[in-house]
Amino acid sequence: MSGCLIGLAFFIPFSISGADISIMLGFLVAGLVAFSDRAARERYRSMLNDPMLWPAVLLTLSALPSALLSNNLDRAMSDWRAHWQLLIYFLVAYNLIGNRLQNILFWTLFTSTALACSVSVTQSMGGIDLGVIHIAGRFRPGGTLYTMTFAGILYQIICVVSGVAMKETRVNRMLLVLVGGIALFTTALVITQTRGAALALLAGLITIILIVRRRVVFFLAGGVTVLVVVITLVTPTLRDRAAHTLTYRPGTTGGDHSVQAIGTRFALWDTAWQLFLAHPILGVGMGDYTEEADRILEGRSVQTTVDAHNIYLQVLATRGLVGFIPFVIFWIALIKMLFRIRRCLAPRKTFERYFTSGAIAATVAVLVGALTENNIDDSEVFIAFMFLIGFARSFAVGDLCDRKSSESPPPQTSP
Repeated sequence: MSGCLIGLAFFIPFSISGADISIMLGFLVAGLVAFSDRAARERYRSMLNDPMLWPAVLLTLSALPSALLSNNLDRAMSDWRAHWQLLIYFLVAYNLIGNRLQNILFWTLFTSTALACSVSVTQSMGGIDLGVIHIAGRFRPGGTLYTMTFAGILYQIICVVSGVAMKETRVNRMLLVLVGGIALFTTALVITQTRGAALALLAGLITIILIVRRRVVFFLAGGVTVLVVVITLVTPTLRDRAAHTLTYRPGTTGGDHSVQAIGTRFALWDTAWQLFLAHPILGVGMGDYTEEADRILEGRSVQTTVDAHNIYLQVLATRGLVGFIPFVIFWIALIKMLFRIRRCLAPRKTFERYFTSGAIAATVAVLVGALTENNIDDSEVFIAFMFLIGFARSFAVGDLCDRKSSESPPPQTSP
């Protein structure tokens, strides 16, 4: 099992195929272990008390009616089956046992992300050809992944690494390594030219400031923000995209590619809202957004109608209130669980506590990023998120956080 989890941590910023293979092998090993190991069976049985079990089940079942009622049933069922990725949370949370394995997974993810970001930076510089090693240049680099997918994974990892960096009370080698990684990851995120990802990262950093409340976090968040601004100002394409964002006039769909991207989003958001108002209970169907959007936007200049580029409007338009209410319940339960884990962790468990703080910030970043992208529907992005949340949950499995309040020690009596 350890090898499967390490493989998953390594492949998250590199390869969806590698991540999927690691996950499938992990489920296979978990089944074999449950069959042969009594302690593992007891640990797996405790999943029935996991605070995310029923929200996950409700979320999955609530999407089924809209999937079955879709005209494009193949696409709808494909989207619905993607709910299996929720199981990654349980796979990681209930098999990531022991501080040693937790440290190995964290540093594996950190190292693989650094390698992926190095590839991305090399792509932005025109690439490199050393015979065996060949990296082609890309205008909007994303390592070995799709550009916006890579950005969606990066802001989550930056938030978690920033949280872990806060546990260092003085400048030392560990802090310098973590800060260097954050600088590299942030650079790689900015050069993807994904504006929604930059906004999501900012939201995550603000969350860390509000949660941790240490002076050093202000310097770290400020340094990251300055780095983003400097790279944007010195890079002509980034500077132009930022200017177009600030000066955009609603209703504009033509002009520069970046202007078209903004105009397309406004058009898609308006379309999704119209579809929700027309079908408020079950939506138009999980597989039918593109068909309906094409009909409404016929004759307008938009770049794509594959989705709403806003997960909240996408759920409302395709699943209606029947799907949207469980969706909200799921995220409320998840945030509540993370805060409970952080509150219950003993003060001496600095890595666990600060990692959980970073996981909370990553959750906020994902939710803010979902305002401009269907990031949660992106398999690679959601796999990374489930891995990080399962990682945080593993700190509480079998710990004080899982004990019922009724098990608290009896009050002391006077002698």
